[in-house]
Amino acid sequence: MFEPLYVVPVLLLMALSWTAGRAKGFGKTAESDSSRQLARHYFQGINFLLNEQPDQAIDTFIRSVEVTPATLETHLSLGNLMRQRGEMERAIRVHQNLLSRPNLSIPQIRQAHLELGRDFLKAGLFDRAERLFLELVEEDSGELRQASLLHLVHIYRDEQEWDKAIRAAEMMEKKGFARGRNGLVEQSHFCCELALQAVARGDFLQARRQLKAALKFNGHSARANMLWGDLELRLGNYAEAIRRYSLIPPQQPEYLCEILSPLRQCFQARGDQVGLLQQLRAWLDSYPAASLLTMVAEETARQQGVGQAIAFLTGYLQEQPSLKGLNTLLQLHLKQGAADLHEPLQLLRQVLETLQARRPVYRCSQCGFKGGQLHWLCPQCKCWETVRPVKGVDGE
Repeated sequence: MFEPLYVVPVLLLMALSWTAGRAKGFGKTAESDSSRQLARHYFQGINFLLNEQPDQAIDTFIRSVEVTPATLETHLSLGNLMRQRGEMERAIRVHQNLLSRPNLSIPQIRQAHLELGRDFLKAGLFDRAERLFLELVEEDSGELRQASLLHLVHIYRDEQEWDKAIRAAEMMEKKGFARGRNGLVEQSHFCCELALQAVARGDFLQARRQLKAALKFNGHSARANMLWGDLELRLGNYAEAIRRYSLIPPQQPEYLCEILSPLRQCFQARGDQVGLLQQLRAWLDSYPAASLLTMVAEETARQQGVGQAIAFLTGYLQEQPSLKGLNTLLQLHLKQGAADLHEPLQLLRQVLETLQARRPVYRCSQCGFKGGQLHWLCPQCKCWETVRPVKGVDGE
């Protein structure tokens, strides 16, 4: 069914052309051939609208309405409206029609190229969009070039062509189109992606180079230090891995829970269980988190006994309650508790685990996306480093 929202821009487009045509012919002929033809197309288009035939109406209008400085923006707005509504074929048709007009100036042609490229991009026609944006990068030196480079960065990001994404981003910086910290964070993640590819190839030297570049873009990159720590752990360089992991909590403490398991592997490989517990307790004082609390309790039970762990955890939960901490406390009581308490404690623990399983572990601070695993790039809003562990009693 035809959407009434199209009526406003279409009628505005015709009204502007009608006015321009009347003004042009004023004082010469009361009703010139061109104005009669325009009137015929106008009423023909209205008839299509009333009969809920939007494609025919749009075709009639864009064929009959002359593209002038007064009507160009309305043509562009009509196409953009269709793109925003997901009507990609109609949007492409409007913008391609503009490019077929011989009376467009060079700036107008470039603007139409940009909008057509955006149509192709939203339609998922990345190759066509890329060609148009690359042409604008070569031809233009102003805002259209900046917009084209930004679109190219997003195309290469979605196609995972990380080298090209970095080059496009660097071109923006060289031309003075600085994107601030967000741009540096994005380029840092591009380098991290290249580091992952290098690790998969077994090229650990190249992986370190990419991680070094990532930290040059963003010195507080938790992901870069995390990947570097994982690499050193894989190669058996436990001291360096621990050093890399230890850089993360002071810089981005929200990601501390992501390094707890590999950190424990490093300390265990070195036979330094005491050092592990000392490090965990120090972090718990400065960066409280439920996962960290759980590991502290587990290591306390392993090194100092279950009774010490229960006493520590009970006192901590009175000050900072959490479902994860309570679940760990129940688990410890099950190890130490009397046989008559085993069944009710086990039931309570199962209920808590069910409640936790139903809650999202991660949430995007930008768009609200929820999930059960960490995404450095939000799948929904395409922002970097906005998906983080959920905080609170039922989270971290």
